[in-house]
Amino acid sequence: MPVKHEQLCSVCNTAMVSDLVLATFRCPACGFLASKLPVRINAVQRIDEDARERALKGIRLSNFQQLLTECADLLPSGGRLLDIGCAHGWFMEAATARGITCVGIEPDLEMERRARSAGHNVIAGLFPDAMPDGARFDAITFNDVFEHLPDVNRMAHILPDYLEPGGTVIVNLPVADGLIFRTARLVARFGVRDPLSRMWQAGLPSPHLSYFTGKTLQQLFEAVGFSCVRQGQLQPLSSNGLYDRIRYDRDIGFFKAVALYTLARAAVAVSGVFPSDIQYFVFRLRT
Repeated sequence: MPVKHEQLCSVCNTAMVSDLVLATFRCPACGFLASKLPVRINAVQRIDEDARERALKGIRLSNFQQLLTECADLLPSGGRLLDIGCAHGWFMEAATARGITCVGIEPDLEMERRARSAGHNVIAGLFPDAMPDGARFDAITFNDVFEHLPDVNRMAHILPDYLEPGGTVIVNLPVADGLIFRTARLVARFGVRDPLSRMWQAGLPSPHLSYFTGKTLQQLFEAVGFSCVRQGQLQPLSSNGLYDRIRYDRDIGFFKAVALYTLARAAVAVSGVFPSDIQYFVFRLRT
């Protein structure tokens, strides 16, 4: 039987139980998933950043263009946007091209350096600690970031302090109700845990600390006064750069990489038929 753990669910405050891989937990009430995997940003260098850029830039820019197009009425030209965890600055690059004024904040020093060298306005540090007093934005975005945060409940409560009236929060993240994640959980039940550990990004400097379903993410934001006004699906994987995406973790050996690549190619082949593993949600404060 799963063992109850002292960790409480960030969504419904229920005691969580141990889940399928080490240091991961599941809420028996709402299904929210969390981990206590160690975060070692700026302390562990096991990522080949050039390989990661080759692997991810194309699909991320494609997804960002889709996101900006589908949310164009909520992100008007001339608006002011904060991209939390801006990484390389790719979302700011796409948003700036549409006339949006962007500020990024990034705790990873190498990512902050790359974004700044690309000409972006970036604050080094954690949100909200490194933010200047009085900063307000028309929109705040989390692009593949919210699932890395250690206290998502606290973050949801803080966000209104940094929004202009009528402002929006856009969260783009991997979800637990996608095909790939559900398949990884299924095979983990039969003892094959490597794919699920990879989904949690176990061992990487910034692992996943949460996995939401669409329902639990909306429940979290609705509890602090937001309403979900839009949601959509984004592309989780692309054949282009797929092997680089697996091998940018220098600790992944050749044979494990081949096995993961084979599974990932199969997921790409059927991904259009099932719910996507990457989805976005747009929240606005209720008045």
